[in-house]
Amino acid sequence: MLPLNEAVDIAMAIKGYNKKKLAEKIEMSPSAFTDFLNGKTSKLDITKAQKIASVLDCTLDYLVGNDTINLDIGPCIKEERDSMNISSKELSEETKIPELIILKYEQGDEEVSEFLLGKICDYFSTTILEFMVKYDLYDEYIPEVFNGDVEAYESFKKAERADAMKEGSMKYPELKDIVEKGMYVVEGTPARRSYKFDLDFAVERIYGNPKGVWFWNENRPGDLEACLDEYILVIQQYGSKDLINELNRKLKENQDKSDEEKLDIAVRIYFKIFGGRE
Repeated sequence: MLPLNEAVDIAMAIKGYNKKKLAEKIEMSPSAFTDFLNGKTSKLDITKAQKIASVLDCTLDYLVGNDTINLDIGPCIKEERDSMNISSKELSEETKIPELIILKYEQGDEEVSEFLLGKICDYFSTTILEFMVKYDLYDEYIPEVFNGDVEAYESFKKAERADAMKEGSMKYPELKDIVEKGMYVVEGTPARRSYKFDLDFAVERIYGNPKGVWFWNENRPGDLEACLDEYILVIQQYGSKDLINELNRKLKENQDKSDEEKLDIAVRIYFKIFGGRE
């Protein structure tokens, strides 16, 4: 996992910014920005981190070191690079990713950041999904209707989740608006202090317990599928290789079963990782 200051330095290099320009963009003084990067502030200011991510066209997960891919993908980067007759130095110069990090990825000494892998794949003239398929790293079941088209299947899932979230939360403001615009308003009136405390608690829970998964809500359309996807994501991120393989094998064996039955499989493996019921 990259420390915040290093992650920002790389993203700035990719974007072509220096610290002074970025500080201006996020409306911070250069000294305050430097203190923020070096961890001299009392706590990570999520709002500032979101602004940095927005300006640098990266993700908040990347900045806080939570976008690593739990797959043996580093050697594949080297194989692709060698097939294109590109040195690690050349790849570093073209992507603005330090050569040492590329070498650590290739040697398996560090888990690969999804954001940085995206930049590497851009240089390889491919997408992350295409890259994973090429090196047999994408083994999720793809319904026959998609004819093996991973990109189409992933786009469908993303749109489906977005629709489900939209349908399930139409009467509420977007969380990003609550945070960025200070919309502590409920039913047209300024929210009581307790509402803000509830929001603060929710944000603390999100960042303090990234492994947690809320069980599905049957009153939210599409939430069962989204919940299953989330359990799979967390297992892939924190599970051992054996447990990830077990999950993939069981889901493949039960691909014709209902989503509830598949969810039960995922939940059982989740608790093998974090403890709890069998």
